[in-house]
Amino acid sequence: MTSNEKKPLFSVIKDRWAEAYSCKTSHATIEEGRVGAHIVDYEPVKLSTFRAFFAVSGTVLEDPVLFTEQLILTVVFFLCAAPVYYSFNTKNENAGMSVNHWLDSQEAKMRAFSTIMTTLAAFLLSFYTSITVARWWTIRTQGVGAIKAAAMELEMFVHQLVTEDEQVLSAIRRYARASLALIFLWRRGDMANMKEDLTSRGILLEEECDKLLEFDHNLHESIWMWEAAIISMLHDEGKIKNPPFLCFLLSRVSQGRTGVQVIATHLSVKVPMQYVHLLGFMVKVHNLVIAVLMGILFGAAVRDAHVIICCQLFGRTLVMPLLFNAILLINAELSDPFDGGTADFPGCKYDKAIENDAKANVSAAKNMPAFIAKRRTEKD
Repeated sequence: MTSNEKKPLFSVIKDRWAEAYSCKTSHATIEEGRVGAHIVDYEPVKLSTFRAFFAVSGTVLEDPVLFTEQLILTVVFFLCAAPVYYSFNTKNENAGMSVNHWLDSQEAKMRAFSTIMTTLAAFLLSFYTSITVARWWTIRTQGVGAIKAAAMELEMFVHQLVTEDEQVLSAIRRYARASLALIFLWRRGDMANMKEDLTSRGILLEEECDKLLEFDHNLHESIWMWEAAIISMLHDEGKIKNPPFLCFLLSRVSQGRTGVQVIATHLSVKVPMQYVHLLGFMVKVHNLVIAVLMGILFGAAVRDAHVIICCQLFGRTLVMPLLFNAILLINAELSDPFDGGTADFPGCKYDKAIENDAKANVSAAKNMPAFIAKRRTEKD
């Protein structure tokens, strides 16, 4: 029986309501880093309810560009509505009908055209978003994840089967941390402060930073040569006697370096610019067409005192362009999760995770179950 099954039903429902709707706890955990605030975690359930209306921190709604774009469209909307409103009953001598009759005959075509534009823009945006999210997820799993996995496995197997020398174990995890930290510094254009940053956080020693600065190229990937050098050193000292095991450890080094390469490749080689430009151009054309057409129809609806239609027309100008612009901005943010934006990967959290999790592995080795410790002692 689970803990929830033991609790009264009302208490379970109350807890679920609080989890979904409570404003006492934030929808996201946002921590202040060295270069700004970053999202560390969030509650999906709060963003799946009406509580989403009150979620602003860490969302695209904080981006001033979004509302600047919407303000421009709103101005275009009313500029197109004003002439129709004032010339509503004006008769066109060439067409032989007034503006209101002409709009009545053209309204269906205008709405059909706007629907076609919306469908096309939505299709292109969905494809672009799937590409961007897939790239973001690859960076996280095959990039950052590979770096951490390599550091954990190297320290675990070296500690258990090679040496318990703390200087060696510390270097393995520090160099992995440095590799990830250097990616953040590179993408944020802060490499000039590399030495101060890495030494202040205990990632590298001053001497190690000086050695890096001597060649100062592709540091985030090159530092894995030091990891390979540690394994080679242990082999030369006779502590790694089994050639297959040596190859295994070197493959873990290669895994970490490959993870860095995956990150660098995805950051340096973006989605083709022509495609992104065409998509952005298409979305902006769509937004302008919607603003113009809905503005024209809005001017006529105001004259006819059709309040509901006015609300629908203005609402469509607000909702669809806002949504499309927001998706474009989110994709732009996800394209580089290391450059210092709010939606970036939490670099400090990842750094602490490598350090603390690696130390936890060592602590687990020192606190084994009695039967394992006893049999290992007897063997020794």
